[in-house]
Amino acid sequence: SDTEWGYQLLLDPTGFAPTEEVERFEVRPGDCSKDGDRDDCADSRERSELTERARSRKPVTGLQWYRWQVYFPEDYEVIYPARVVHAQFAQQRLGAAWVFEIGATGVLWVGNRLDEEGSYQALIDEDSLRGQWHDVVVQVDWSNKNGSLMVWVDGVRKAQFRGQTCSSCRVYFSYGIAREQIVRFNQAYSGTVLPTQVVYYTNMRRSRLVTGLKLADESSVALEGHESTPDPAVSAEETVTKTEATKPDAMTETPSPTVVSETVDTPPVSESVPTQKPPTDTVSEDDRP
Repeated sequence: SDTEWGYQLLLDPTGFAPTEEVERFEVRPGDCSKDGDRDDCADSRERSELTERARSRKPVTGLQWYRWQVYFPEDYEVIYPARVVHAQFAQQRLGAAWVFEIGATGVLWVGNRLDEEGSYQALIDEDSLRGQWHDVVVQVDWSNKNGSLMVWVDGVRKAQFRGQTCSSCRVYFSYGIAREQIVRFNQAYSGTVLPTQVVYYTNMRRSRLVTGLKLADESSVALEGHESTPDPAVSAEETVTKTEATKPDAMTETPSPTVVSETVDTPPVSESVPTQKPPTDTVSEDDRP
């Protein structure tokens, strides 16, 4: 949505974020937009997201590491049977491959959208979801045959998968709030207004090596079942550059984008993850877990 509240970079309002500044995403009822032939309003979508701007024409292959911290406020409400995705790995023109989605019971799941049955693994229980910062680390070996994906939350391994991790493998990452299938909520709760949702993020990072994910006060990244040794050279090599949300050109090599906010600067991402407004086809029509 093109709103002043959709995306903000501000001083940490929670009081205990790992950084002084955090990214704030907010979606209110009716925060959908139209842009040419793209119409989120007609497609029952509301969103405020940032997504990678620079996308390779060639498939992504081999090992990649990703890391971010996320905070769900105490008043965050579940909107099932509508869907809400808070991070995803999507493929150009093909939509989501992996989604980080809140399910019917308020659990945060990682979902495999390459699987026709839409398999999920739980990451954060509802009892511990709200009111605290969570550190998410993802290791992916991108492959259309024999890859792997593992997810750690707060240093504990929560999900692991072996097999196909992409099909075209022209993968990019996006995060924020993406509400899909709003019509389902309206049908299930006729007369009830869809609640406003707010989520905070910080320390978005990507690297070929786990040492590239280290924060300034860390000597290594502590992950259950994974050994990591300090490597200052890698930290220096994985330079941090500024990212920004920009409006992509229509009908390019990427899926049709949706306008989410005015052009803004975002916090640094290791190995540079420039961001733009997201595609409209990043969530499938499958049911939630």
